Amino acid sequence: MKKGLWLGFAVVSLAGCASVSDVTPWGNGTYMVASHVRGGMTSWNEVKAMAVTKANDYCQKQGKAMELVGDIGTAGVRGWTPQEAEVKFKCVA
Repeated sequence: MKKGLWLGFAVVSLAGCASVSDVTPWGNGTYMVASHVRGGMTSWNEVKAMAVTKANDYCQKQGKAMELVGDIGTAGVRGWTPQEAEVKFKCVA
C-alpha cells in the first residue's frame, strides 16, 4: 500500500501544471506567446515547444508560416521555480 502511495505522489509531482498564453500583438507585425510550467520536471524543449506550437498554429490559421524573431527567451529553474518560455514571431507568406 505504501509503495502505491509513493508512486502516486511521484507521478503527480513530475506532472506539474502547464499553460500557454494567448497570442499578443507586439508591434510591426510581430507577435508574442509564452508558455508556463509550474512544478514537475518538464524539459526545456517541451516548455519551448508549447509556445512554438501555438505560434505555428496561429500563423497556419492565416495560411502563413511562422518565423521566429530573435531567440526564445527562457526563465526559471527546472524542478525548482516556474519555467517560462517566450516566443516572438512573425507570420510570413
